Amino acid sequence: MSGKFFVERPSSNARITILKSIPDCALEPEILDRLSVATNNFSGAAVSITVKCIAERRSNRKYQVDYIEALEIADRTAQQCQILFGSETLPRLLLRNLLSGSTLPIPKLTNNSIYARRIVVDLYNGYVRIEVHKQCTDPTNHSLSIIEHKLHSIEINVQTLLERLTLYGKNRNVQLLQLVDLNLLASQGAYDERKVFETLRDRFDECVAYTRSMLVYDLDALVGVNKSESNSSMGRSTSSSVVNQSIYTYVRARFRDCAIEYDQGKSKDKIERWAVAIIREPFLLRQFCTDVQFARTPQEEHELELERCKAENLIKCVKCKDFYIENENKMGNCVHHDGFIYDNSAADLTKHTPSEAMMLLNELECHLINDAERRDELEQKKTKFKWICCDAILVSGNVGGCKKGKHVDRLARTNIQQWEESSLCNEEYNDKWLLLLQNRG
Repeated sequence: MSGKFFVERPSSNARITILKSIPDCALEPEILDRLSVATNNFSGAAVSITVKCIAERRSNRKYQVDYIEALEIADRTAQQCQILFGSETLPRLLLRNLLSGSTLPIPKLTNNSIYARRIVVDLYNGYVRIEVHKQCTDPTNHSLSIIEHKLHSIEINVQTLLERLTLYGKNRNVQLLQLVDLNLLASQGAYDERKVFETLRDRFDECVAYTRSMLVYDLDALVGVNKSESNSSMGRSTSSSVVNQSIYTYVRARFRDCAIEYDQGKSKDKIERWAVAIIREPFLLRQFCTDVQFARTPQEEHELELERCKAENLIKCVKCKDFYIENENKMGNCVHHDGFIYDNSAADLTKHTPSEAMMLLNELECHLINDAERRDELEQKKTKFKWICCDAILVSGNVGGCKKGKHVDRLARTNIQQWEESSLCNEEYNDKWLLLLQNRG
């Protein structure tokens, strides 16, 4: 009979209790609180070793260990106990941020919200999105919303995000924070699919073994995105796809599984298992959030509504007067005339906009119907209106045009007027009209 055994790791509050054995005169209370973050994932024994090392460092009773020195001691303990986040220890990361002056305030995960279980870090747009349950009096309403935290300018990769994530873990009193990335797979010798899944399962099982845990996935590194470009008559297009579909499916399933369970509102008995996905690639971000049904931001809801409108709403084109759907609006779909109309029977070749000429043509057709004696004369007059752009005769009905392009949205009646009046100012067609007029004289 065999089973898995995991090292007992104290929660944030428990670590503070152990660290409080350090005399106040040796370590300031503020440093004690920050040191509890640096010792995240430490076992009880590792925290005790850190306490002992700090105590031994004080050769003089009046000597106080500062934060930098405390981080250096914690870093040595983490290295000895092989407590790593990615490729380095958390105390070393915090120390580097401190010395570079990049330590910035980070919002807390307070108890004012009912957290839903999942966090998505959007590195592309620079936001942390945290799912929360909407405050609602109806207990059957399980709708979700998003709390967004803006990332600092230095938080550009997984390593620079670890300080924020460990602070989130401290806020929620987690016992274990696991980072799953390529460094972890390399350290475990996971170079084939079987070993990769074995490592992923081990980390997940370890998180489940704790009452409060946080599992962080570097999705770009684990999954990857393949982009391909292709050329067609419609232009160049780019398509994206997930490279490692099997790992993507596994992470997606685990992301759905992580949940916060409430035991009759008693916070001390609360089970919190958090899942965090760090994503930079926009395609992967959209795909993953859709697949795991992650709550949308108001901006995403607005964009989704716009996409729905583009896919469903009929729009009338200002050029060809036909209806179209925005998502299907391709080059060549709109067949139209882009010139004005002139009266070929008039001595001055009178110019008309299409709307004006069509009204005159309708008037002639009305007389043609009601005045049988002038039928031949009126039939000839119907052919006097010609398009300057292609010399075609204006006829009633939708008969296309001489130009092809993309449809243009008709937002208001004035837009049609502007489009038609702009043809009267076309320099090329005005030169052609003047030449016709000169030859007529």
